[in-house]
Amino acid sequence: MDRTIFSGQRIPRELLVLPTEEYYRRRFKSKSRGSRRGRWLLFMVTALAVFVAAMGAKAARAEQTVGLNDVESGDLLFSGAEQGSFVPAVHLASRAQISIRGLVAEVQLQQEFANRSGDWQEAVYVLPLPEQAAVSGLEIQVGERRIVGVVRERTEAAKIYQAARAAGKRAALLEQQRPNLFTNKVANIAPGETVRVEIRYLQPVNYDSGTFSLRLPTTLTPRYIPGDVKVPGQVIADAEIAMATDGSGWALPTDQVPDAHKITPYTQPAAELTAVGSHKIAIEVELESGLPLAQINSPYHDIDVKKQGDNYKIQLRDGDAVMDRDFALHWRPRPSSMPRAALFTQKAGDGGGEGQTSYLQLLLLPPDVAKNVRRLPRQVIYVIDTSGSMSGNSIRQAKESLQLALSRLQPHDRFNVIEFNSTARAFFPRPVAADSANIQLARAQVEGLQATGGTEMASALRLALGQQLPGDDSLVHQVVFITDGAVGNERALFELIQQRLQEARLFTVGIGSAPNSHFMRKAAQFGRGSTVTIGDLGEVQERMQALFAKLENPLATDLQLQWPQGLVVDAYPKRIPDLYRGEPLQLVARIDGGRLAGAVQLRGRLAGEQFVQKLALAENDAAENRGIGSVWARAKIEALRDQQLQSGEQSDAGKALREQILRLALDHQLASPYTSFVAVEEKVVRPQGERLSKSPLSKSLIANAVARGQVLQLQAYPRTAAGLQAQLLVAAGLLSLAGLLRCGRQMRGNILRRLRALLRRMVPDPRARLEPALQAMKKEPVGKRVSPAGLAPTSAAYLGDC
Repeated sequence: MDRTIFSGQRIPRELLVLPTEEYYRRRFKSKSRGSRRGRWLLFMVTALAVFVAAMGAKAARAEQTVGLNDVESGDLLFSGAEQGSFVPAVHLASRAQISIRGLVAEVQLQQEFANRSGDWQEAVYVLPLPEQAAVSGLEIQVGERRIVGVVRERTEAAKIYQAARAAGKRAALLEQQRPNLFTNKVANIAPGETVRVEIRYLQPVNYDSGTFSLRLPTTLTPRYIPGDVKVPGQVIADAEIAMATDGSGWALPTDQVPDAHKITPYTQPAAELTAVGSHKIAIEVELESGLPLAQINSPYHDIDVKKQGDNYKIQLRDGDAVMDRDFALHWRPRPSSMPRAALFTQKAGDGGGEGQTSYLQLLLLPPDVAKNVRRLPRQVIYVIDTSGSMSGNSIRQAKESLQLALSRLQPHDRFNVIEFNSTARAFFPRPVAADSANIQLARAQVEGLQATGGTEMASALRLALGQQLPGDDSLVHQVVFITDGAVGNERALFELIQQRLQEARLFTVGIGSAPNSHFMRKAAQFGRGSTVTIGDLGEVQERMQALFAKLENPLATDLQLQWPQGLVVDAYPKRIPDLYRGEPLQLVARIDGGRLAGAVQLRGRLAGEQFVQKLALAENDAAENRGIGSVWARAKIEALRDQQLQSGEQSDAGKALREQILRLALDHQLASPYTSFVAVEEKVVRPQGERLSKSPLSKSLIANAVARGQVLQLQAYPRTAAGLQAQLLVAAGLLSLAGLLRCGRQMRGNILRRLRALLRRMVPDPRARLEPALQAMKKEPVGKRVSPAGLAPTSAAYLGDC
């Protein structure tokens, strides 16, 4: 049988068009370029992921209380008895001695800073004080030595302190950050040494609804910091320097709160602090009321009261208490001795006659409201704070207060409820009638409220003050704001209240065991309202009843004070506010031009009728009423600061007011926004070879105790910055992207191999059925090989190549 034989022939290599060296050079150069770009892209993505993760870790450190991670922020810590617990290098113990005479309380607050470490330390402590405190003295005591502080302009005082700290001298600096928040620094505390710092201040006694009261803060609620974080090099004034030297807080400066790093101290559970003997306070009170008293009590502490003649001595029952809540003292006169007026005076200097200067403190109570006065219909907007700082007992107190307020509404009233945290939300689009259906719907929503998120108070104020319906003058417009006031941008909020208040009146309800009392009082003042404080769930009924008495009764309006002729009077407040039921007129005045004589008259309108209250002026023993001059100076500084709020601190008028405040504070030796107390021991105590602590910032930050009943919140950056969870998610995403870029080529190869295998399984390979024939052909002699069926004949040479 004839067979067709195919004789194949190899093509000579020299005849083939093969890739040249230039081809390989360009090909591998292109691959090298792509590989280099890929490596750089991989490096950049990985570096970015590491940076974001590091920022998240830094935020985590900022969110923690005093612990191991806080060492980088300047706190020297030592291992505690339990695993995971750490002990601050400097321990704090406090003692407050309060002397109350008339309407002024004089307080000596002694704080002991005990260095339990083996290094020289600088203690930094954010000190809460009453919002109307006139700080008038600072002393350092080491053993028998006492160093008396003086008031200097704020920048000058800081320079004196820094120079003394660097030189190894013992020094103390007290700076005002807010009217109720100060920073106390003590430099060069020797290992094992205890340094006592004594702060003296005066504060007015409050009188409301027949009860006198006094409040002593011992800790604070962490404040929310709104705004954009400032970038170094774009910060105002000395904020960039402050970041480097005074970064003692968990927050960074923002465009709305440039001093955020000074007002955000770390907090630590009180149990951890007291376990090592730190953060306890002893309180003793000497009360000279001048009136027979029916009751003395402290709502948050157990006290012992001893009567000594006409005076009383009060102290804590257990000797000391944990510094985790405000100390409040209330005393009520007997019903037959309830004051309608009171007058206390203090002579200034030794002058007399026509050139005499006196300071005066006055209390006048308007007459009672007639019982048959018709109650006017109201439009009430209730605002409740549901931010994270309200967690724990605070949110329960707030919800209970709001439920009680809703139950007091009458059918002819209108209302709405607004809750706010990071955002503000109204229960109804506009105020609705206070019928049973709407009230029940609101009560059900209130029960479901939870505390979480930030404290964006400005949006809530805008929403609440924008609820007023124009053209309806028959309604009394009221806004009831229930919050702990834990914000750092108070002045901006006061300005917002002034701009948007219109005909409404703003009432504040302070919630928690350590509320921001400065914000609560000033917000009510700018809102032409009143304020109450609820520090315990058992107080809700009593304190809210006091607020209802003011909300539901007529005011004493159009008030004017007339002084005897011939006296030059500088009295504060300058504008006499409307008075609510149970509220007296309390003012302080400086009087020049002669001896006190005649009578001062208070005129006004109450329930549509005119009234006149008179009080005879007479001089008292100056020795018995010391401190009124300092209280007057503090009130005038507050009034000047309020004027700055309207004109702007950096305007020409604001700068002129600054000079007035500075001169007034220096004349009366008071701490103020522009003056500080500084005390320096001239002797060098730290040896030249010894360094001031081993911590990075050479200071020991003393944490504040978490307020009782509050949940320890993770301090966060402002809302404009990513939170910790968001930062970690972004970092994880970037690392994943880096991994994809790194493994992209390998993954692409694996995908192609799997695709080929899948195609092989799905599509039959025609070469598979020819494989046996090919193997048989290889076994035959070369001359006899034939092509398999369906294939062209082939030569041995060709088959060999196959």
